[in-house]
Amino acid sequence: MIAFVRAGLVAALAVFFVLPAFAQEKSFQRSELADAAIKLEEQIKTDAGTPKQPAAQLRRDAEAAFQKNDFRGGMVILGQAVAAAPDDASGWLRLARTVSRIRPRDDKEQAFFLERASVAAYIAYQRTKTKAEEGESLAVLGQLLAERKQYRGALDALRLALDQRETAELRGQYEHLRAEYGFRMLNYTVDSDAISP
Repeated sequence: MIAFVRAGLVAALAVFFVLPAFAQEKSFQRSELADAAIKLEEQIKTDAGTPKQPAAQLRRDAEAAFQKNDFRGGMVILGQAVAAAPDDASGWLRLARTVSRIRPRDDKEQAFFLERASVAAYIAYQRTKTKAEEGESLAVLGQLLAERKQYRGALDALRLALDQRETAELRGQYEHLRAEYGFRMLNYTVDSDAISP
């Protein structure tokens, strides 16, 4: 009898702890971005050290740097802000937008910045708590993946962003990418997302 009570209690606790994890599962999942997100967060924490100011003050300092067109300096300050408040999705999204606006010195740095920006947008998407932020994060992520020439991920992210918020600009980007790159080879068959002629 006691064994049945224990088994019931264990099952109830398992449901209590496991179901919320499944409920928070996001639609857009990419293992390579998830792995890169862990690395980026660790790198930012290492680079930022222990923030000496609260995240709100750091965001204001970053905005001041942006007003002076110092995007590299603002990126460093935003890195400190997300290290101080790692669960704040808006900070990660701001970091993604900032990194994507930095003018790279060469192709290698451009690839580095695009990867870092797309990973920051993915982290923002994973940590959002509202549908509006989720749609915005997916839109930014889709644009960045398209710039990285990862068209399947870009199409998937933009499609999910359109489910969250439909805008003419976002629809135009999605339709353009779909018409241009919306096919893939699957087991020697073609799966077309492009509009039929």
